[in-house]
Amino acid sequence: MNKLPILLVLIISLLRYESVLAQKQNWPLISLINKVEYVNSSFNNDNAACGFLLKVNNDTFAVTAKHILLVAKTDSMNSVYFGNNLKSWMMSPKDKPHEIVLIDKLINEDKTDSLTWTYLATKRFNYNDWLVFSIKANRSKVIPLELRRTSIKYGEPLYVIGWTYADKEGMQRVYEYSYLGSYGTHFNMKLVNAPIEGKGLSGSPVIDSDGLLVGIISDGYFDSETRMKISSPCSTICLFDILAKMKYKK
Repeated sequence: MNKLPILLVLIISLLRYESVLAQKQNWPLISLINKVEYVNSSFNNDNAACGFLLKVNNDTFAVTAKHILLVAKTDSMNSVYFGNNLKSWMMSPKDKPHEIVLIDKLINEDKTDSLTWTYLATKRFNYNDWLVFSIKANRSKVIPLELRRTSIKYGEPLYVIGWTYADKEGMQRVYEYSYLGSYGTHFNMKLVNAPIEGKGLSGSPVIDSDGLLVGIISDGYFDSETRMKISSPCSTICLFDILAKMKYKK
């Protein structure tokens, strides 16, 4: 058996791993973990996937994925509306839990936006998966992201910064993908140097090589034809719509 191909694969894998380690060290602190507390503490969730900060003009917002509410809500919450249920929503880096971003208000609350898996499935290709909050206090050193305003090119490298549920501790992870194309409110990415099992990355920012925001981790599927796992973030198209309603124009 020829051991050379195996050795080459090991070397390439090692180089990719070293590349990701370098990216972890070079990127500034960007990603956060959601900690949700309700008046009824039985519904609390101290590791509700990821989030990040977004700078638009002179304002900074806290952002995460809307579908996170499906696993971080009370039984009485049937829509994207907290009512009197929410006690507090905080975000902090997983490795720096005392650097807290304290959420103020949900900007895009909507009593008509259903919170069920069935509803999400029917809207899969046109689902606005953004939650945008105003901020009451920011005691973190996290760098707010800014929006990219140009189209993504086929094959362009993109990066997801955050933690999977398997990433129990340590600094934010940087995972690499490649842009394939868009559909509806989402776009597809091929995994380049990223885990096949990405649970927990929901709400993580998708950024380009310049660190500009292009999407948020939202969905994914297995392509039976190519036999590849595809990640399907929600694009910033929907985010622009939310901001436009707040008079933040494209």
